[in-house]
Amino acid sequence: MPLLLHRLRYCWLPGLLLAAVAAQYFNLLSFRGLLLPKLPYLLLGIALSLGIFFKLSRVAFVAALLLAGYTAVDFFQVVPASEAVVGLALALAAVNISLVSISEDRSPLNGFGVLLLAAIAAQGAALAELQRCCSAQLAGWLHFPVGSMLPPWLPDILRGVQSEDLLLMSAAAFAGLRAFWRPEHIGVGLFACVLLLLGAYYAGAGEGTLVLLMASSGLLLTLLALRSAYELAFRDELTGIPSRRAYSRYLLTLGRRYSIAVVDIDHFKKLNDRYGHQVGDQALRMVAGQIARYGGGRAFRYGGEEFVVVLRGGDSERASRSLERMREKIAGYPLRLRGAPRSGKGDSRAIRKRGQGGGKVIKTTVSVGLASSSREMRSPEDVLGAADRALYRAKRGGRNKVCVHK
Repeated sequence: MPLLLHRLRYCWLPGLLLAAVAAQYFNLLSFRGLLLPKLPYLLLGIALSLGIFFKLSRVAFVAALLLAGYTAVDFFQVVPASEAVVGLALALAAVNISLVSISEDRSPLNGFGVLLLAAIAAQGAALAELQRCCSAQLAGWLHFPVGSMLPPWLPDILRGVQSEDLLLMSAAAFAGLRAFWRPEHIGVGLFACVLLLLGAYYAGAGEGTLVLLMASSGLLLTLLALRSAYELAFRDELTGIPSRRAYSRYLLTLGRRYSIAVVDIDHFKKLNDRYGHQVGDQALRMVAGQIARYGGGRAFRYGGEEFVVVLRGGDSERASRSLERMREKIAGYPLRLRGAPRSGKGDSRAIRKRGQGGGKVIKTTVSVGLASSSREMRSPEDVLGAADRALYRAKRGGRNKVCVHK
């Protein structure tokens, strides 16, 4: 998959939601009939429940943070309608979301989750106390023109930046860099949440804007949790490509003409025995990536060192050319080992060095069996069986080749 498309697959859902919010704000579309004051409670509550159930601590934390803030404003009315406090609350929420975006998902109900919830409570209490005791000083600090300390030759828009602006822009930049550097669904979604907070700050956090912001964030977090559940069920965790369960579902979408290829890594057991399972996993990830990119169809991990490629259409010659190119790419790929080879069962030095990177470069190959549907073979099970027999012919014929079922 090209790099641009690889990144876009993580961005389309947050981008679509941001576009809908912008269309509502600029009166291009109207969702106000759906934006009930209690709708954010429902959506954020669902996102929080899903985050806890699927152990998505980032989704659960952000949902709890936004739910607590919205509850404070809408129900308890403990946050006064002070411009300074509202601005600081939005800035703190953006900073918290950007920081939690770099963490790894874990159970929200462990010590780490309790610590995050305590941080939310502490910040809320601090906001209330600052509003009570030193509202004027808080407003002066938040509106301090930090841009005035910049060189005079910079544009006026930068010299007019205030402390609140700096906090929000820094949070957005931090979350954006994280989403770009390590693109994945939740990271990109949390960046979109920060952008929503940024938009609410500059649009003016009125009642309608607040409901739109919280409902949109709750919907986005809910969809992110459901997407993560889908990935957990249908994507292979090690290689990142769809799993055998996804393959079974994909077969239901096929027409009458299609081809199935079975790809097997040559001498994979010897590779594992000699270099260890870490290098074996490295080889599996490399082969899966090359199959997904050059296989010419939809790639799945079938089990162990076996992969399946489903190619739509009945052109077996075209499928064979794509698979041959894929085989050449894998055979020519320099696999740089990250672990040292095994020297023997009793060699403790070799065991300690495994996984520390040896720098050695090896090559690995695959054997491929291809079969296409026909009058005699209409069901995917028959085509897969024929491809499997073609694979064994490739193995017996010396490996590192593509064999087509006749």
